[in-house]
Amino acid sequence: MSKKSTRSSKPKPDPDSGTQSTVTALKKVLYISEKLLPDDDQRLRLDRFYHPGQGKDALFVTHPDGQIMELLEYAEPRRSWLIHSEICSNGRVYMTMPLDATLLALHHLRKHCTQRAMSLENIAVHEANTSRLLTQFVSPDGLGRVADVKVSGDLTFYKYNQERTLAWLALKTRQVAETLKKKQIHCGHSAQSQNFVRSDKLAEDTVINEMNYTRMACDIVGRYLDADLHDQLVGYLHIPSEIQAIVEEKTAAQKRKSNVGQEDSSRKKIKLNNHDSDASSRLMISGLLDGEDVKDSIISPPSVEPLKERSMTAKEKALAKGAKGTKSIASFFKAK
Repeated sequence: MSKKSTRSSKPKPDPDSGTQSTVTALKKVLYISEKLLPDDDQRLRLDRFYHPGQGKDALFVTHPDGQIMELLEYAEPRRSWLIHSEICSNGRVYMTMPLDATLLALHHLRKHCTQRAMSLENIAVHEANTSRLLTQFVSPDGLGRVADVKVSGDLTFYKYNQERTLAWLALKTRQVAETLKKKQIHCGHSAQSQNFVRSDKLAEDTVINEMNYTRMACDIVGRYLDADLHDQLVGYLHIPSEIQAIVEEKTAAQKRKSNVGQEDSSRKKIKLNNHDSDASSRLMISGLLDGEDVKDSIISPPSVEPLKERSMTAKEKALAKGAKGTKSIASFFKAK
């Protein structure tokens, strides 16, 4: 369940008129789950951390219990909000999305801990706000999945491990792909409405486009990674390029059509043979065909001989000779 919250300032007295007036502050609409709203003595906080996918700092909402959420902005032109009796010209919508802070920490580990192991305190010295991110929102277990951990006394050192990182990111990608399947989200190259697609065809396309789910899940995870690391993840998962995937889909579609055509032709042949067998059986029952001729009639249809002119008998010849020169009775009723 989400909750919409707005904020405005309290009424203040006007020194000139002696009456109270309301000073309207900048209002923004934010949708957030009620479960994430803290108690009265705690507050959510906006922090700026480096976003690897955007290549710059971005806003994140942090919770007092250590949760971190990305602040997403949805904006359309010529949009406003009607809040109570006021019109808010800022029609943007802000939403929060929880994420694993280890994805944000990968950028700093790859930047500082590739050649040597370093503690989190030494990493945070080089960049602002990094200390708060690494020490308060990134769990040690999460860092252990992407780095080699060395402990010396009270200090813990981390060194970036590429193999562990790619294996962990691949696991994340598969989890996202499974979620997309459960929610029945279409992940093809073209738009598709589930309301106008038959269930059997939808199930067939889901099996064929298995790689499309992996590709979309990889793109979702890659939104929080550096560009080169995203490319490494694509190669690790053996995801083909979109052009190659489109060509493979067209080839598979043509193959399915040819198979369907062959099946239809084979069905027609079977139906024709059954029809010939039934016709031969009926002829044999009626006595027009002998049992020995049944096999030949099934293999090839019987040839049709031309009709021969029947010879006239002597009586018919005499009647025809006597009728020469006479007229038929119908000729008398014809109009002259």
